[in-house]
Amino acid sequence: MDWWKDFFDEDYVTAWSAAGSFDNTAKTVDDVERLLGVPAAASILDIACGFGRISGPLSARGYRLTGIDFSATQLALAEQRNPGPRYIEADMRNPPPGRFDAAINLFSSFGYFADRGDDIAAVRAWAAALRPNGVLVMELMHRDLVAHLYGQSVDHGGPVSEEGVTDWVTGVRTATVTHGAITKTFRMRLYTVTELVGMLHDAGFQQIDALGDLAGGPVSPESRLVLRAVK
Repeated sequence: MDWWKDFFDEDYVTAWSAAGSFDNTAKTVDDVERLLGVPAAASILDIACGFGRISGPLSARGYRLTGIDFSATQLALAEQRNPGPRYIEADMRNPPPGRFDAAINLFSSFGYFADRGDDIAAVRAWAAALRPNGVLVMELMHRDLVAHLYGQSVDHGGPVSEEGVTDWVTGVRTATVTHGAITKTFRMRLYTVTELVGMLHDAGFQQIDALGDLAGGPVSPESRLVLRAVK
């Protein structure tokens, strides 16, 4: 059930890079910076920072970045490829102590735990880590988009393929991504936009905006989901 403990190795980076998942990083950083709207030198917590592809560029722009990830492999890559931030090996349910001006949780880095209560605990921990008026930006898949795109299985073709099944009762999707000899299987709990907004409200966020992308487009069953929440 804890597939995420050893999933994020170098094969993950290779396969997802081949799929184009990390393309347009510069624009992503621009959009995240605009959405956050925090002053220069603000302290930002990157939750599930991976190899630092967002933390590193934000740090280079003068923000004080702390990136946390459970994967020691990803953090080692972050130090090599995107130095500058403070990188810490940590569970997203237990962020480092201190008050941050903002937090980011990007690229569907949510819904990994077997128990829904752990997702709730994570969001509450993020809220506690923020100062009053602190901003959280999440970017992820939502349940309606998965239903629209995938149904039960999908094959993207090209160098990377994905096949999976969604349990519409539990809301958990299990999928396997294949790239040559690389095979990676993951599980993700899916939430509706309404459920996620309610979860953030319950965690202590007051103002929550739901968008369809980091550029501020409208949310729909055909878009991804961006949530901007102010504590």
